[in-house]
Amino acid sequence: MNKQQLLTTAKRVIDQRRFNAEETAAARLEELRANTEWTTLERELRGAQVDFAMGKGNANELKNKIALCEEKQKRLLAELNIKESELVPHYSCPVCNDTGYVNGRRCKCLENELRKLIVADGNVYNAQFTFENNRETDKHNLAVYKKAREICLNGNSNMLITGNVGAGKTYLLTACANLCAELSKSIFFVTAFSLGNTFLNVYTNAADARDIFATLTETDVLLIDDLGTEPVFNGVTAQLLFSLINERIVNKKQTFVTTNLSLNDIRERYDERIFSRLIDQNITFVAQLVGNDKRLEKSR
Repeated sequence: MNKQQLLTTAKRVIDQRRFNAEETAAARLEELRANTEWTTLERELRGAQVDFAMGKGNANELKNKIALCEEKQKRLLAELNIKESELVPHYSCPVCNDTGYVNGRRCKCLENELRKLIVADGNVYNAQFTFENNRETDKHNLAVYKKAREICLNGNSNMLITGNVGAGKTYLLTACANLCAELSKSIFFVTAFSLGNTFLNVYTNAADARDIFATLTETDVLLIDDLGTEPVFNGVTAQLLFSLINERIVNKKQTFVTTNLSLNDIRERYDERIFSRLIDQNITFVAQLVGNDKRLEKSR
């Protein structure tokens, strides 16, 4: 889905919360109105309030009548073991009362719902992989993390992150995806292996694959994990990878890539056009995460 579709879906979720809250309160009130004494008091109170608002009758007498009706209602609720709070909607968000907007701007509740949908739609597998939860201690790697976060916030660069297996590349890429989703950017997270198969399906004219390729092209931030592990199909992989990267550059869409390959390996594996676009430091932050496999270290 595009961003507008995701926003519409998120708004429906918020609208449903408001509807549920109001329906619950309305149903409780309807039950109460089965009590004849309550409906009589409600009718008398409404009549006195209307007369007072329109200036009909003695103002003091009407005020006293309103106060008396309200007091009788409270006593009756107590007798029926019903709380006044049960008769009014309890909205999930007290800031916007489940409308999704405050002073014409999206409320945080709507932003949070939108973020969850973006993450789900963007194929991000772990919402807990964030910059805040990062446990990296190496100074060099922390500097890479800092720069990557700045790029997500500023939206002004692509990224190519290299490093050995287990150096934390996937974690960093996922943290970037989660931050971009928080910023309401459309994202799509894909492994290079899956991307390679998509290329083949596009080449064989599979309709679903063409839709996926369109998403890869149009999404605000495309995140490709483990470039170099994808299957290579002659006349297909290189051509479509170049088309994808080039079109995203032309349209100023951000692309973040991780790979176990060195820059020399990338040059050898892909043609010069792909290599030059992946490592163009005028538009791409190129960095290496250092260290041993963190997953092995944790198991010791």
